[in-house]
Amino acid sequence: MKLKEIYDELVQIARQIGIKVRKEDGKFRSGYCIVDDEEYIVLNRSNPMEVSTSSLARTLVRLPIDNIYIKPVVREFIERERDLKMGEKEFQLDVEY
Repeated sequence: MKLKEIYDELVQIARQIGIKVRKEDGKFRSGYCIVDDEEYIVLNRSNPMEVSTSSLARTLVRLPIDNIYIKPVVREFIERERDLKMGEKEFQLDVEY
């Protein structure tokens, strides 16, 4: 699965649990926030696709996604990102760019 397809799947997962995904300009780190009782994952527009996809996965892993069907390759991507964040280890990701 191509990285763009994984990104699109992650955005869809966020929407399924009621979280809006926005890309914005500025000097900030991508992440989760609540504004006026609305939940958002805000991604920095200047980040490359790899960083935005990783940020989405690392945010979603902390949210209630266990009861949602997620394609196996996307779930594996989320789990790898979780493990990477927890262990801060580097790994080679097998996705097509």
